[in-house]
Amino acid sequence: MNMKKQTILMIIALFFVSFNLRISIAAISPVLENIRADLHLSNGIVSLLTAIPVICMGLFAFFAARISAHIGLEKTIVACLILIGTATALRAFSHSAFTLLLTAFFIGIGIAVAGPLVSGYIKQQFPHRIGIMIGVYSVGMGLGASFSAGFMLPLQKHLLHSWQLALASWSIFAVIGFLFWYPQITNQNKITLPSKRTTKLPWKNRKAWMFTLLFGLQSGIFYTISTWLAPIAQSMGFSSAKSGTLITFFTIIQMIFSFLIPTLADLFQKEKTWLLGSIGGVFIGLIFFLYPVVNPWFATGLIAIGLGGLFPLALALPLNATNSSNEASAWTSMMQGVGYMIGGIIPIMAGLTRDYIPYDKQVFVVMIILCFVMILTLSGWKEKRTITSTDA
Repeated sequence: MNMKKQTILMIIALFFVSFNLRISIAAISPVLENIRADLHLSNGIVSLLTAIPVICMGLFAFFAARISAHIGLEKTIVACLILIGTATALRAFSHSAFTLLLTAFFIGIGIAVAGPLVSGYIKQQFPHRIGIMIGVYSVGMGLGASFSAGFMLPLQKHLLHSWQLALASWSIFAVIGFLFWYPQITNQNKITLPSKRTTKLPWKNRKAWMFTLLFGLQSGIFYTISTWLAPIAQSMGFSSAKSGTLITFFTIIQMIFSFLIPTLADLFQKEKTWLLGSIGGVFIGLIFFLYPVVNPWFATGLIAIGLGGLFPLALALPLNATNSSNEASAWTSMMQGVGYMIGGIIPIMAGLTRDYIPYDKQVFVVMIILCFVMILTLSGWKEKRTITSTDA
């Protein structure tokens, strides 16, 4: 097989793996009210369906490199696809809160281990195309989220109005991802990431903590929007179908700009400026929901543009700020591990505010506060493309 064809197949495989890393989470939002009503759950409990996978993405991210060191990166990602697909399929039998939350837990483990390894795969196989490949990675996740959010309600309708069967049906994409990724196991350029036992995490580095906080807050805002945008839209008078379309619109816009913004940031540099601009888009969109002087679709589009930029820009921060792949791996592990745990707590907080604060837009107020925290965090950052691991 010539190098060009092999590279194309690697990119396709990477895309389909990425496609599976958000699809089972995004599918929840359009049927969240159905799940809550059928299983008699509070808003705080039902928010765990999104929060648990995100918290797992933090807790288990620290184990990704160790597992990969033992069995190989390619085999580890195959195992993750099998775990995600199996847990998603088991949602067909989720007739209680416990079983549904258990599937969310195992899906979270699969995503947690696969996510950092995909970043490692990009770092090793495409060292001179990091911005573009992070764009492919983000687009894959965005498309997966968009498909599941957009087709969830029609799928439910055609599957005997069963949200269980509709949720389980997304496991087919794990099978597709498996088929495309499996040939990478026989690829001669196999990757083994360094064990985290031999890589010092930058726990005492101020800038690493700043990146971690930024990553966690943007993650929390994204998953809060993914969880609560449809229910809030319904409380504003949207039908179930129209609220599902709003989620699809959000994910499509977010996906497009998750490729455009990091590509432009690579060309024009100035990471801090792009980050502040992305936060500004989210902030203005949230304000427009509180004070509806514009159409909710326009406000949703602004939030999607901002979040589309924030995720890949945050993901690239450790790669641009460190001097070696081992150092970048350590920073990324800390950033995603702690960051996703922060991000997982935020949707729970949002759900609790809906239970205890009698105001239908309280979730947007929480996220506006988080935008302020991100801006304050960035205000102390003196941007520099490369730093040493001892910088504190």
